Amino acid sequence: MAQAAGRAGFDAQGTVQSLKAAPWVKHSRYISHVEEMPSLGDVNKGLFALNLKKSGLSGVLVPMVDDIAQLLAEFAPLLRKNGLSFLTVHPEQIDMCDLTALQQWQGKLRVPNTLYCHGESMLKAAESIGFPVIFKSFRDGFIRFENQQNLAQWLESQSAKDYPFHFQQRVQQYVAGETTQLASVVLLFGAEGKPIRGFTARRIRVTQTLYGPFGETLAAQAEWLPDLYEAAVELMSAIGWVGFAEVECKQDINGTWWLIEINPRLSGWSCLAEADGAGFLQAYHHLCTEDKPLQEACLQRSVTQYSRMVASSRHQPDTVNLSLHTLKKMYQHPNDFLYGAWDKEDGKANRAWLSFMLKRYLKKN
Repeated sequence: MAQAAGRAGFDAQGTVQSLKAAPWVKHSRYISHVEEMPSLGDVNKGLFALNLKKSGLSGVLVPMVDDIAQLLAEFAPLLRKNGLSFLTVHPEQIDMCDLTALQQWQGKLRVPNTLYCHGESMLKAAESIGFPVIFKSFRDGFIRFENQQNLAQWLESQSAKDYPFHFQQRVQQYVAGETTQLASVVLLFGAEGKPIRGFTARRIRVTQTLYGPFGETLAAQAEWLPDLYEAAVELMSAIGWVGFAEVECKQDINGTWWLIEINPRLSGWSCLAEADGAGFLQAYHHLCTEDKPLQEACLQRSVTQYSRMVASSRHQPDTVNLSLHTLKKMYQHPNDFLYGAWDKEDGKANRAWLSFMLKRYLKKN
């Protein structure tokens, strides 16, 4: 996204937990300043806000992860006082993004039955929701069960021995369908709560996690889905949203769109939207720095594909993604493809990234 901002003509600055784990950051031509500091997952919110204040960073702040979006909502006065501009909502509105808070929603988007339970109550919770169900207790541990017998047998099996039953379990009605039935709506709302920019795209491929294809998006296709866009706008408008949001959805065999998750920030693969002409970064910068309002516009061209080279040390790519064939394809640079963390004008960052990935490939193999 820093590269996308650079291509849009903006100076990019930011924080990183470890330059060793992300060596391309210090080599990028688009990034003028970077601060190493503990991630929000390693310190409390107050200390992170204080570290951000001391970093000397200023300008327009774009929330890229859920925790940062929550931080902006809770510490908005402090951060704005120290030179950061951003759009945010009240913390209670972020809480409304949890599907358990939307169980009574009667709009165009269907909301699957969802609840939280302790590990020892998984079978009872699944029976309450109705099969098939999917459990979402940790990042790479989503697991699906088709019926009561499958779940009961798994609970008694050896494969369940290392499962983190002590975690809070989110149990959700599973919406059947292929990966290509997954789609996202990326939205930007102005301070008055009106939609300013929108973008829709379908997933093509996701990573294999411990229990199935429920991981990070590896490939996506820009595709304008007007019905889904209108349904997402209806929902987020009812919440009273301001700023960025990603609404993840899935279409069932009857063509009905179901809500899977709401991310209260800019999507990690929104560089696909930028490459396709959606204009999120320019519109967001305008809203944060100018008094003149913008009109709603969906500017995507629906011609761009995206292969996400999951480059962060936090996201472990699957075997298909982390291959010499894929790395070699990076050099070909087809005009209609945008590769994550790969910009033909950002040569030093590319080489640092490629070296990092080759070392990982050799270690993995």
